[in-house]
Amino acid sequence: MRKSIMISAILLCAGAALAASQSHTLDWAYPNLPPNAPVPPDVKGTFTAQGAPKTMKLTMKQINDPFSPPDWFPKEHAPMPVAVLHGHAPQVRACMQCHLATGEGHPESATIWGLSVPYIIEQTHAFRDGNRNNSRSTNMVAVAKAISESDLRQAAAYYAAIRRSPQKWLRVVESPTAPPSHVVSGGGRFFDKNAKGTVPVPPTQIFEVAENDEVTLRNPHVGFVAFVPPGSIAKGRVVALGSRGRMRTCASCHGEDLRGHDDAPALAGRSPTYMVRQMSDMMIGARKGPVLGKMKDIIPKLSEQDMVNVAAYMASLPP
Repeated sequence: MRKSIMISAILLCAGAALAASQSHTLDWAYPNLPPNAPVPPDVKGTFTAQGAPKTMKLTMKQINDPFSPPDWFPKEHAPMPVAVLHGHAPQVRACMQCHLATGEGHPESATIWGLSVPYIIEQTHAFRDGNRNNSRSTNMVAVAKAISESDLRQAAAYYAAIRRSPQKWLRVVESPTAPPSHVVSGGGRFFDKNAKGTVPVPPTQIFEVAENDEVTLRNPHVGFVAFVPPGSIAKGRVVALGSRGRMRTCASCHGEDLRGHDDAPALAGRSPTYMVRQMSDMMIGARKGPVLGKMKDIIPKLSEQDMVNVAAYMASLPP
């Protein structure tokens, strides 16, 4: 696929960076192009996702349509409610534009399949009420403020009913280095195919990149690989399971296998970039309110390296 597609495609849950006054040092977990980045040119031609019917050919404008994103594999999922498939213009984007028909998220959005209906509704209300707001949340805040309660409940029921991802979505690789990569418009990160050598993976950073360019087509069969610091998985396990003896264990709320318990969300197999961003948001106050519950006591005890290690460990677990 041409490099120009990779550069110009608007990825899932695209949103302009907010001029927020929030202070943190985990900027890599908030993938956004600089506000003054040049607008990429339109990509000409039509495209078909690998494995989809070859008769289904779409332009990049159609693929990036927030109210009619492509459903490349309609036989692989249950019928989608209108809110998921199309949304309602001009404010309520189709849920599947960012979360796909499968409920799988990218590092710049969230994986929501299998979450409980009450939890999805609760978190959408948090966006609506100003309790979740960072430089990645522009579109979600707009959707949350405009979506009807009926549409929200139908969308939540659709994603809650999905019990298993249809494919292996994430690979976690411990490595002191990662291939060069760069952020593209919308917040996704891609391998830089023209760059040589490697870049170091510091103890407080994760490089999570799409497996290939097909992600720009919103192909739900294309997952990600996360390069995490050496030793981070074992260190994260120590923190998550509480053997330090200094904090409540993650399993006490999220289940012994970290696959969710009651309305506490599953953490196993989630994007580590996304998880670090959520912990960082809680630390700096971008994610707040009574819904945080016990996390309000746990987060201040974590260092940035702890956050990276915990996220690496959780991401390495089977979803």
